[in-house]
Amino acid sequence: MSSITVLSPLGINRAGSQPLAPRLRSLDGVTLGILNNNKPNSLELQQRVVELLGKSHPVAGTVTKQKPNAAIGADGLDAYAKEVGAVITAISD
Repeated sequence: MSSITVLSPLGINRAGSQPLAPRLRSLDGVTLGILNNNKPNSLELQQRVVELLGKSHPVAGTVTKQKPNAAIGADGLDAYAKEVGAVITAISD
């Protein structure tokens, strides 16, 4: 009699949990980061979000960082985090 091996689709969390970053009290005067993942229309979506946020919060400006694709982590995120106060990222197809 033959047998069937059933594999679990659940991943293994090797990194453990990490606490969330503290929430900003306001976006007023904050430099916003746009972390673009190179998906179609994602930059346009993010720029529109920044535009809408700017109507209610006087942000200091924006700094855009381009990732080569959605799956690859962005190099230099630590340095990028020091340049901006908040980051907007999105996947948009």
